[in-house]
Amino acid sequence: MMSAGRGLDQYSGSSHYRLHGQQVLVYQVVVVVVVVVVVVVVVVVVVVVVVVVVVVVVVVVVVVVVVVVVVVVD
Repeated sequence: MMSAGRGLDQYSGSSHYRLHGQQVLVYQVVVVVVVVVVVVVVVVVVVVVVVVVVVVVVVVVVVVVVVVVVVVVD
């Protein structure tokens, strides 16, 4: 009877460790997915900021050119 109890405990322990291993794998997958999502979001934000800066610079250059042309024509 005692050995049956030990066997059950050993089986439970094994099952627990296997479940723990699966949980670790799930956690690793979740961490990888979160890291990939964060990297993609950061890259998208950087690209958007660069595009906005380029648009602002182009608008400023166009305004300066228009002002210079208007002043020179007058």
